[in-house]
Amino acid sequence: MNKDEQIFVIYQRFLQNSATKEELHKLFQYLDKSSEQELKQLLAEALGQPEIDVEADANFALLQNVRAKIMHEAESEMATVITLQPRKRKAWYYAAASVALVLSIGGLLLLNKKQTTQHTTDLQPGGNMAMLSVGGNDTLNLQTSNLGGFIKKTAGVNIAKTSNGTITYTAYGTDTLALSQINTLITPRGGQYHVRLSDGTEVLLNSESKLEFPVGFTGNERKVTLTGEAYFEVAKNKQKPFIVTTAGQDVQVLGTKFNISNFAEDGGPVTTLTEGSVKVSSHNQTAILKPGQQSRAKVAGITVTDVDADTYSAWKNGEFVFENESLDVIMHKLSRWYNFETDYSKLPQKSLYMKISRQVNLSEVLGMITTTSGIKFRIDERRVSVM
Repeated sequence: MNKDEQIFVIYQRFLQNSATKEELHKLFQYLDKSSEQELKQLLAEALGQPEIDVEADANFALLQNVRAKIMHEAESEMATVITLQPRKRKAWYYAAASVALVLSIGGLLLLNKKQTTQHTTDLQPGGNMAMLSVGGNDTLNLQTSNLGGFIKKTAGVNIAKTSNGTITYTAYGTDTLALSQINTLITPRGGQYHVRLSDGTEVLLNSESKLEFPVGFTGNERKVTLTGEAYFEVAKNKQKPFIVTTAGQDVQVLGTKFNISNFAEDGGPVTTLTEGSVKVSSHNQTAILKPGQQSRAKVAGITVTDVDADTYSAWKNGEFVFENESLDVIMHKLSRWYNFETDYSKLPQKSLYMKISRQVNLSEVLGMITTTSGIKFRIDERRVSVM
């Protein structure tokens, strides 16, 4: 086995989280010394192709999928494997990352060519689906409601569906009792929905979630109740704070952007702040979050950590982004969007890096997991099994 073949084998082990520190040392030294042109030529020969199109959509998706992992390994492993002068590190770091990404595409494409995952069926991604209960009386199927017009007038509020599918509430009445009636927006598995509340607050509700809110906000606060996950862009109102209640936690804001998730795999409400500030209260404890911080509320207390907020709200932009996330958590999130069941007890204990569109079929997402981890799946109707 020549040197190039050895490096390629090491790289595959790197993708599968099985490379030793000595192998990582060799890999990153090789990347540091090689030019992009040399790597492209090497990959072209390996794949039997005249050239590698890095800009092609499919290849670019694979490149993005590996980017986070390469950066993470370069930060965490290289600090202990290779000693570099601080002055040189930045230039080396980005050079190595650049050429590594080129190698990533070829390695993943080669693996894809060798894989033969079979499915009896495929599952399409979710979409805009929800049911709206108006005052506990009428229940509307928002998927079948007409676009661009009023769908309900109640309690001094016009409820309409815009041309892009957003549900809007516009208050015109002053009857406090009528305005305080609670509406409930419920998304099924495979559904999500965007609603603009009567105060102008925008909420995107994720799959298998529920938002309860009054048709109009009266009194000295704006309060809603969330089950599941939602992204909020709260309209500013210094005289009337906005409060989101979920599973024993209250998040109070005046006007800001944040994501709240409270599914079983979260282990308690998780609040991630994108912009502004919020006060999180739970079990007689409070915490103030700044942009780029995340709180996790449990009976034992509230913990706050610094995170990349965009990672936790990527779903609202139509992407799955996982950075060193456990496979069972990934499968929980996928199952809600693609509406399938799986046996979580049979999933391997593995953490993965992944970035892929939420608009592709499930087979493509599972194929990406197979490529980067070696774990193979089978889709049979609405059940996914590990092969």
